[in-house]
Amino acid sequence: MADKFLMRCGLLAFGLVLAVAASVQAEPAASVKPIGQSLAISGTVSIAPSLAGKGSATDTLFVFARETSGPPMPVAIMRATKKDLPFTFRLDDSNSMMPSRTLSSVAMVVIVARLSKSGQAMPQSGDLEGMSQPVKPGTDGVTVVIDRERP
Repeated sequence: MADKFLMRCGLLAFGLVLAVAASVQAEPAASVKPIGQSLAISGTVSIAPSLAGKGSATDTLFVFARETSGPPMPVAIMRATKKDLPFTFRLDDSNSMMPSRTLSSVAMVVIVARLSKSGQAMPQSGDLEGMSQPVKPGTDGVTVVIDRERP
């Protein structure tokens, strides 16, 4: 008698597991972001002809995404040098500075390109900069022209 009771409980538990598994599999695939994929932003950075002669080939180029309505700290950043211009970039979650604040978790960003004489990420007088229009993560073909000098 105890064996029949345990068998019924086991069958009932197995049926519940199957029902839960079937309902999870029935969810639309579009609502689930594939594991390991993040939204990227890609494009090119160039320098305006009027500023091309400023600085040296070894000046540090920072390309970063900053939330349009959020803290000034970048959500994704990469580094190159002036000699790499024109520079093709691709920013995604792997370029995030903090795992809790990723590019794919924000709604709208601007892409900033900064040529730094000091090599420091913090902006300084004399750095050359350019900024994109606001874009959503997942955008390709963004163009950033470095066209102004920081006072």
